[in-house]
Amino acid sequence: MKILIFIEHDVIIRHFIHSNVFSDISKKHEVTYIFPEPGYKRVTIDVSKLNLSCPYKHLEVHQRRLSIWKRLFQVDLLRPRRDKLFKSLRKLHKEMIGPKAAIFYSILSLPLIYEIFRSYSFLKIKFLPNLKFNNLIEQEKPDLVIHPSVLEGAYINDLISITKEMNIPSMVIMNSWDNPCTKRSMVGTPDWLLVWGQQTWQHAVDYVGMKPRNIIKFGAAQFDVYRGKPRFDRRKFCDVHDIDQDSKIILYAGSSKETDEFSHLVLIEEAIKKGELGNSVVVYRPHPWGRGGKDGHRILDNKWQFIRIESTMKKYLESIRIGDTSMTFPDYRDTHDTLSSVDVLVSPLSTIILEGALHGKPSLCFLPIEESEARHFQLVLPLKHFEDMFNMNEFPVAKGHDELVAGIQDILLFSEDKKYLKDLKNSCKHFVESHSKSFSKRFTELCESIVYQ
Repeated sequence: MKILIFIEHDVIIRHFIHSNVFSDISKKHEVTYIFPEPGYKRVTIDVSKLNLSCPYKHLEVHQRRLSIWKRLFQVDLLRPRRDKLFKSLRKLHKEMIGPKAAIFYSILSLPLIYEIFRSYSFLKIKFLPNLKFNNLIEQEKPDLVIHPSVLEGAYINDLISITKEMNIPSMVIMNSWDNPCTKRSMVGTPDWLLVWGQQTWQHAVDYVGMKPRNIIKFGAAQFDVYRGKPRFDRRKFCDVHDIDQDSKIILYAGSSKETDEFSHLVLIEEAIKKGELGNSVVVYRPHPWGRGGKDGHRILDNKWQFIRIESTMKKYLESIRIGDTSMTFPDYRDTHDTLSSVDVLVSPLSTIILEGALHGKPSLCFLPIEESEARHFQLVLPLKHFEDMFNMNEFPVAKGHDELVAGIQDILLFSEDKKYLKDLKNSCKHFVESHSKSFSKRFTELCESIVYQ
């Protein structure tokens, strides 16, 4: 079986290549990776140093076709719809593209005008062929084309369109929690879409337009490492972070939403000093591209009594202090080690809330709603993928600074409640499907069943 796997983002390299989820299929079949040309802005990782177990090629991104696809999706997104998700997405995208483009695209999204614009866009695409993409497919003659993706990007629309023309099966694998409802910019649909679980399966039906039979609840590739044992125990974790082993360990996991994480830590430390959180210590772990929140350098500069910086992320905070705000790509084994050692978790709207729950740790979703300057947080708060979690008793929510300490008090109690912990584990299945076999083995079996059916 001959397979092409298209990779066009650093995050995808981290979640799929570094996680070795294609290792089994690479051993059993003829796999070739396709990356954008060197210098492409989304791939800053040196591909030649990835120690890939199979060959790779570079494919130049067709920028003119990409801009047509992108504009077509952005205009489509601004079309009037009653669904409140699209109302939130319109607001978010208008903010991202700027006022002039928002006005112009809104005009193009009007009835009749949109139909003319859409037809014209497809006509331009038809007469602007992606010859290098076509030639690659014709030369390689793959049995299956695979694209792990955030459901938008350089390759996805050409990949779907061209494979359909050539009658080659295509498979897209979602990367992140919000992809099917907020990130997707697919104008068409692939033959197969792999999603995390029931929630994203439903989002793929409702918002991507996939047929139910072509969506597979497959779990998250990057979480597959959580199936194994951590590399060290709680005792060593406490030693590394200078924590009394009898303390309750609260993990504050930062987000990418620009909230004031420094002020949140100050609130929690003051509560510990007052005895409101018992014998507790906080371990702070910044989001790998969240910059420590608003003015995140303050977190490293402050002299804390009950706050510890998670050891593997100290260098990231140090880089923020000197002005380097580039993305980092920490090892998921570090996350696994940390989540296995703490007692509870607090985070403002980040996927790590689900990761904590998958580890059986009571996880508080903190919504600092009064922080109006946290623009990104305010824009993403109404988005659909958070809604189910907000409605579940297993995921307590603290709305605003005034509810933060009480929320932490609750999850500390939950950490001793066996029934709650069992219910928490069960609730995770709605978001991330669990499997007894590894992602790598299941993925190979799935691809073989598709090609050899």
